[in-house]
Amino acid sequence: MDTVESIQLKKRQIASDLALTRRRTFLMTKTLTRDDLVLQYSPLMSPLVWDMGHIANFEEFWLLRELGGRRAHDAARDEMYNPFDNPRFTRSELPLLDRDEATEYLNEVRHDVDTLLVHSDFLEGPKLSRGGYVFEMVVQHEAQHHETMLQALNLRSDLDAYALSAIRSIPSARSVDDTERVMIEGGSFTLGTDDRSGAYDNERPAHTVDVASFIIDRFPVTNRRYMRFIDADGYAQREFWSDQGWDWRMSIDHEAPQGWERSVNGEWSQRMFGRVRDLDPTEPVIHVSYWEAEAFAAFEGARLPTEMEWEKAASWGRDATGARTYPWGNTAITGAHANVGQSGWGPAPVGSYPAGASAYGVEQLLGDVYEWTSSEFVAYPGYSTFPYPEYSEVFFHDEHYRVLRGASWATAPSVARNTFRNWDYRQRRQIFSGIRLAWDVA
Repeated sequence: MDTVESIQLKKRQIASDLALTRRRTFLMTKTLTRDDLVLQYSPLMSPLVWDMGHIANFEEFWLLRELGGRRAHDAARDEMYNPFDNPRFTRSELPLLDRDEATEYLNEVRHDVDTLLVHSDFLEGPKLSRGGYVFEMVVQHEAQHHETMLQALNLRSDLDAYALSAIRSIPSARSVDDTERVMIEGGSFTLGTDDRSGAYDNERPAHTVDVASFIIDRFPVTNRRYMRFIDADGYAQREFWSDQGWDWRMSIDHEAPQGWERSVNGEWSQRMFGRVRDLDPTEPVIHVSYWEAEAFAAFEGARLPTEMEWEKAASWGRDATGARTYPWGNTAITGAHANVGQSGWGPAPVGSYPAGASAYGVEQLLGDVYEWTSSEFVAYPGYSTFPYPEYSEVFFHDEHYRVLRGASWATAPSVARNTFRNWDYRQRRQIFSGIRLAWDVA
């Protein structure tokens, strides 16, 4: 049962998370020039200054107005920062706030939010505030924009080396067999969650599902394994591609993951954030589309896991009596468990996080790379939209999307959890996406 003490503790944690997330927003942008912020690097991504204004507008709308009952600061900003009214490829044409104006907007909103948090009723107040939900939603929203901003920076070919990416802190990995597999016994289990303090509506409600026995990679697919596909001329072998995947393959001119570059002597390197380094064969492959993941699976005589299989491998185990919040249990994420929070500036070698293994022994399910699944993004039975349909509901049952599970190296700890459902277009490669394979049990 919630007590006065637990509510105050929750508020202090939210205040800390709000402050840490905002510091990250400013840290990510302070080394960038005006041109870096206002230019649109790709039609796939927003100008970064749009993200800054949108973060402030989203926080103003949900906390100061929907929860606090205040009037709009400037109604024109609602229109300008509405992502549905303004697709990404149009946002550079908008009369966006500049860096100083966006910074002022962020600071003004946060000043009032800090006061609102102190006086909010997490127990008997409006549904939005119970358990601190709407504040947690705002924290996660800003953190998720950090990932999309990093995706944009990583797409820009003429960007000088992004200053923060020089800080690469990853543990030393133990030597492992990167092809090792784990058997997961079939049966019923609980998928999803009933949590209403932090989980998004598409993660709810918890419900019973059944899966057949399957085999899954212990580790994400490495660069070494993916290079075998390239060396076998996999991008030119029609037999590995679905019909739609082959149509996509014929529409593009690359034959390797985003960022891979091959020298005249055949050696591979990897470019990320303006820096080029030798390709590490022990790291999870990153920046692959669903179509590439699907073709690689066919090359390996495997398939992509369903999101139900992924969550069972992450949340459950042979002797488990309940679902785990994280693969290793219910204790908070630390640097010993997973490569999240932008500390690694890229995937860590497989075998780096034995403490983060699930009860089944599957490793690096959270952190490093999001993992494509074969599942379409659909509502769970009993789903109820809260607090707005544009986060989940409007994307359900669109065949062009596939669910990604886990978290990437750029994911904030506040977002990383076993039940989190990411989704994107199957052709997208700029996202921090990788692969984990599954096999049927004969």
